Amino acid sequence: MNEVLDKKYNYLTNFFKTAIEQQRLFHSLILYGSNNYIQYAVALEIARLLNCKEDGSENCSCQNCRWIRENRHPAVMTISKIDNKTDSSKTVISEEQINYVLNTLFNSSDFHRVFIFCDAQMKNLSNSELKEYNEFKSTGFNPPQENNNDEIWYPKGINTTCFSTVAANAMLKSIEEPQSDVTFIFLTNNKDDILQTIQSRSQPFSVPDTKIEDYRTDFFSGYFKNYPQFNINSALDFANCLYSYQTENNLEPVYIIDSIQYYLLELIKANYSNGDLVKIIYKDIEKTQQTKKMLEAYIKEQTAYEDLAFYFCKR
Repeated sequence: MNEVLDKKYNYLTNFFKTAIEQQRLFHSLILYGSNNYIQYAVALEIARLLNCKEDGSENCSCQNCRWIRENRHPAVMTISKIDNKTDSSKTVISEEQINYVLNTLFNSSDFHRVFIFCDAQMKNLSNSELKEYNEFKSTGFNPPQENNNDEIWYPKGINTTCFSTVAANAMLKSIEEPQSDVTFIFLTNNKDDILQTIQSRSQPFSVPDTKIEDYRTDFFSGYFKNYPQFNINSALDFANCLYSYQTENNLEPVYIIDSIQYYLLELIKANYSNGDLVKIIYKDIEKTQQTKKMLEAYIKEQTAYEDLAFYFCKR
């Protein structure tokens, strides 16, 4: 495994490593979160593990691992509005690009083909973006394009603006009837930015940012002692607990939800070999993302917490 990724995202890398070893990796994945560089590194690590001819170790020097680190493997392609273009458009992932991808699937291959979809641009990076870029480089992977003077390749989350409905729909048959040696990976800030027809045929994974926070979970963890079961009689108590802790400590509501997400991610770390439970946890993380959206839409905190509590009881 990649040491940098494994250190910060071991629950995620362990999950993918186990899924690949047991040949249970879903053929279409959505990686979502705020740090698209890290998503891209995770996608490349998945491609490396799928194609490694040795033991998948970080220092493996097999030809496939070297090629993927250098971002020049013939079967691992980055598809964006500026990468692997087959037409002159620089504003969208075009239908012509998708047809090119699909046509490659008719050719036999000795490799496991991986197609990574994202938005991207060449730009002068801000200080925060440069920090993300340097973290990406520390994983040992290269971007798909070399730096052009002061401009650096910068990945962004895919959405329906740069990945049109027409282009996305052209892929549906290949996603519905997958080949065993093909994996599609979509990078986005929010999985709802991807066409619903692709969402429904893909497995989503949250890739949180790497910033360190002192998350407290002790004030609500007792309600999760029988997780994934959740006592409906305790739903309102749970919601009141969240609201009380927020107001008593003068916290932003997003901190409360981030703390729950952190707790759920820790559960993945402890249970990554339990595939069924991990799926439930990821669905619960998706629900907490929806709760954040409710709060952003100025829904009352108490109402948002109650909605989340009753979800846990009824799912």
